[in-house]
Amino acid sequence: MNSFGEFLYALRKEKGMTQAELANLLGITNKAVSKWETGEAMPETSLLVPLSKIFQVSVDELLNGSRAQSANNNGAPKNNENRDGNSYEKLQINYCDKTRHIFTKEKPEKTFLEIICGIVCACILFISVTAYLLIGFLSDKWTPYWIMIPLSALLCGVVGCVFDLCNEKKRNEKIQRGENPFVGALCAIVMLSCITVYLILGAALSLWHPLWMIILAGAFFCALIGAFGELFRNK
Repeated sequence: MNSFGEFLYALRKEKGMTQAELANLLGITNKAVSKWETGEAMPETSLLVPLSKIFQVSVDELLNGSRAQSANNNGAPKNNENRDGNSYEKLQINYCDKTRHIFTKEKPEKTFLEIICGIVCACILFISVTAYLLIGFLSDKWTPYWIMIPLSALLCGVVGCVFDLCNEKKRNEKIQRGENPFVGALCAIVMLSCITVYLILGAALSLWHPLWMIILAGAFFCALIGAFGELFRNK
C-alpha cells in the first residue's frame, strides 16, 4: 500500500464509507477502489477532483498522501472543510443520485468512434431484418433464413469489439479496471466467429449435433489467449 492508498483508505474510514459506496459515487467498480487502496493502480486524472470533493481535501493532498498544514486565521478554509462550501450530503445529491437513478441517469458524452459504431451496427441490424422479412413474405421461406437475425447480432458484436480496440478512452477504462483490452477483444472476436461458423454450417448442413464442438474449440482458444496475455502482462 503506497501513501496515496493509505491516505484514501483513511479518508474513506473517516467518512464511514464502504468501497462499494465510494465506487457508486464515482461510477466505477469496487475492484478499482480496492486496487487504489492497495497501491496496485492509481485513479484516472478525471476522478481526482470528484475524490477531493467527496473527502473534502485538495487534489495535491490526495496525491501527496497526507493533509496539508492547518490553515491560519486569515479566513482561509480549513482542510477538513469543502472548499466549495458543499457538504458531503449535498455532494451525494449532486454527484451521485442523478447518475444512479434509472430515469435521470446522466450518460457520458459519446465519442466519434462510438457514434460511428452505433450507426454501423444499426445499419447491419436494419438491413438483415428487412432482408429476412422480404425473403419470408416473397418466397414464404422463413425457416432457413431466420439465421440472418442472430448472424447480424453477432456481426455487430465483432464490429463493437473492433471499434473498442480503436477507442483510446475505452482501452484506458479497461486498463484502469485491471483488464487487458486486447486479450478481451480478441477472445470476444474468436467466440463470436466460432458461433457464427457454427450457425452457418448448422443451418446449411443441418449438422447441429457434431458441430457444437466448434464452440468448445473457441472456448479453448480463448483460454489459451487469456493465459498468454496474462503471462505477457505479468512479465
